[in-house]
Amino acid sequence: MPDPVRAGSGIFVSSLRISMKPLSMFLGAAVIALASATGGYLLGKKQAHPSATAATDKLPSLAQDAKPGSKTPTRSRTDFSTLRSELDAQKDPLARFKLAIQNLEGWIDADPKAAMAWLQSQPRTARLQDVMRKALSRYATNDPKGAAEWAAANLTGHELNNSLILIAEDWAERNGLEAATWISAVPASRERDAAMESMFFAWAANDPAAAIDFIGKNASTPQLAAMLRYAAYAGWAKTDPVGAVNASLASSKTQNDPAQFANTLANWAVMDLAASSQWLLENVKSGDQRAASIQELAAIFAGQSPESGLEWIAKLNPGEERDSALNRLAAEWGSSDPAGAAKWAGSQTNANLDPEAVSHILHNFLAADSKAFETWRASLPEGPLKQQATQLEAPTAGEEPLTPE
Repeated sequence: MPDPVRAGSGIFVSSLRISMKPLSMFLGAAVIALASATGGYLLGKKQAHPSATAATDKLPSLAQDAKPGSKTPTRSRTDFSTLRSELDAQKDPLARFKLAIQNLEGWIDADPKAAMAWLQSQPRTARLQDVMRKALSRYATNDPKGAAEWAAANLTGHELNNSLILIAEDWAERNGLEAATWISAVPASRERDAAMESMFFAWAANDPAAAIDFIGKNASTPQLAAMLRYAAYAGWAKTDPVGAVNASLASSKTQNDPAQFANTLANWAVMDLAASSQWLLENVKSGDQRAASIQELAAIFAGQSPESGLEWIAKLNPGEERDSALNRLAAEWGSSDPAGAAKWAGSQTNANLDPEAVSHILHNFLAADSKAFETWRASLPEGPLKQQATQLEAPTAGEEPLTPE
C-alpha cells in the first residue's frame, strides 16, 4: 500500500489516497505542481470536487494569443522553412514574438520539433511558458509519442511533471496500450510515476479490464503496482462506479489492501455521496474494507453535508464503528466550518466525542473568530466540553488551522 503523504494544490489531508483526474491543462502563467503517486487527493475533497471539475479540458487556441485584428497572414503548411530565418532577422523582440504567435499553430503542425526548439531558445518569461504549454498540447494532439519524447528530452522538474501528465492523460484516452507501453519504458522518477498515474486513471475510465491487466503483468515494483491500481480503479469509478467498487473490493481483499477499496469508493462518493454510502451499508457488512471506507465517507460528508453525515452515521453499528466515524466527521467538520461544528458539539450530551476531535473544532473556531468563540464558550453548561474550551490557548498570529491526521 502506498505510504500517505501530505501535498499541496488544494489537496485534502487524508490517511488514504484518492486519485482524481489531475489538472492537466494550464491557463495563464500558473504552474500547478501535482502530487506524484505516493498519496493524497489529487484534487481536494474540500473543493467542489472533482475531478470535481476544477480541471480544464482544453487549452485556449494559440491563435487567441495573436493580437485581434492582426493583418499578418497565417502561413500555409508549405512555407514554414523560411519562418525561422525571418524570426531571427526580426530585431524588435515584441514584433518577433508576435510573428511567432501568429504562425505557431501551423508551424507546430508542419514541423513541431523546429517550433518547440525555437520557443525553447527564447528568454524564459511567464508569457513564454504559457505559450510553450499550449504549443506542446497541440503537438501532443497530433503526435502524443513525439510530444512525450520531446518533453522527456527537454524539460525537467515540475515542467516535465506537468507536461507528461498533460500528454499521458489524453494519449491514454486515445490509445491506452501504446501510451502505457511507452511510459513504462521511461526511467523511474516522480515525474514518470505522476504521468503513469494520470494515464492509468484515464485509460481505466475507458477500458478498465485492459488497464488493470497491464498493471498486473508489467508493473516493475509492488509499490508501483499498488499506486497504479489506486489510479485505475479511481478512473473506472468515474464511468462505472458500481462495477469499479465491486472489482476493487475483490482486488483489495486479494492484495490485503483495504485502503484501495476505500479509495475507489470515495471516488464514487465525491460524485454521488448518497448512492455510494448506501451501497456500502448494503453490500459490505463488516471487515477492514468497511472500516476504512467509513472513515473516508465520514470525511467527505463533513465537507459536503455534515447533517446528512450524522444521519448516515446513525445507521452504522453502535460502538466503535459509529464512534470512530462520528469523531472523524467532527474533526473534519471542525476544519471546514468550525462554528457549525462547535454549535453541534455543544448540543451533544450522549456522543462519545474524542478529545482530539474536539480540540480540532475548538482550535479552529477560536482562530477563525475569537469573539464568537468567547460568546459560545460562555454559553456552554459546565462539563468536559466547557473545561476543554476554557483550557484552550489562543493561537499565535499566522498559525495554520488544525487538520485531522
